[in-house]
Order: sequence, then structure tokens, then C-alpha cells
Amino acid sequence: LSKSLSNGLTDMGSLQQKLKVLQARQGVADFAEFQLTTDEYIRLIGAVRTAFTARGRAYGLWQNSLADLMKRRKVLEGYVQHPGRASPERLSQLKAEIARAEIRTEGNRNAFDDVSLILKHEVARFDASRVRDFQAAIEAYLASLIDTQEEIVTLWEAYLVSLRNTDPAESRQLS
Repeated sequence: LSKSLSNGLTDMGSLQQKLKVLQARQGVADFAEFQLTTDEYIRLIGAVRTAFTARGRAYGLWQNSLADLMKRRKVLEGYVQHPGRASPERLSQLKAEIARAEIRTEGNRNAFDDVSLILKHEVARFDASRVRDFQAAIEAYLASLIDTQEEIVTLWEAYLVSLRNTDPAESRQLS
């Protein structure tokens, strides 16, 4: 083989090695960027799921206390409709229990409303940050891709320059 052909093939091999390194580096950067974004989403979704679970528990407490209140009111209504079935002490005790049940029910309803409101704000915040984060991840990915492509173009241009710098007389001898 002529020296120019040998140099051209050596340069081509070197170029291919550099391209392989660039592609590997790009792959690692892409994976890391999307892995980070995905991990954040998984954590946020876990937090939202926990918040929905807390909301469900608050709703359950509210409904249980409401059912208890309704049951006590029904008992009181039965005593009022049939006087003499309960002593005055039992009526006053039942009225006190109803008052406590009303306070508990109102507190549980307020807790449910508070959790619902907080959850609504957090979901809206999550939605806005999700869009922002995804946009930033895509922008970083595209910037990285552009940088890698520019490096590839530079490597190919350097290779073409090295091919053009070969001795034309040597190239003619090969033909």
C-alpha cells in the first residue's frame, strides 16, 4: 500500500474510534438526563399518591363521624317521639354526645377540606413543574445532541482535510 493510502486508512480508523467514543458519551449523557427526570417524576407521583391516600383517610374519618352523628340523632329522635323510654339523664347525656359528635364531624370535614385544598394546589404545582422540568430536560438533551453533532462534523472535516493533503502524485501511482 502507498503511504498516502495507509495514512488515509489509519486516519479513518482513528476517526471511527473518536466517533465511537462520542456516541458512547452521548448515550451516557442521554440516559443520565432522562433517568434523572424519570426518577423525579417517580418520586413526585409517589408523593401525590401518598397525599391522595391521606385525603381518602380524611374522607373516611369524616364519613364515619357523620354516620355516628346520624345514628345518635336517630336514637334521640326515637326517644323524643316516645317519651318515657329514656330517662332525662339519658336524654341529656345523648344530647352531649351529639354535640361532641357534631364537633368531631365538623373537624373531620374541615380536615378533609384542608387536605383537598392542599392536594389541589400541590397537583397544580406538580403539573407546572412537570412541564418546566420536561422542557428543560428536552432542551438539555437537544443541546447535548447539537454539541456532539458539531464535534462529529469537526472530526469529519479534519479527516477530509487530511485526505486532501495527501500527495496527489502518490494517488496517481496507485491507479
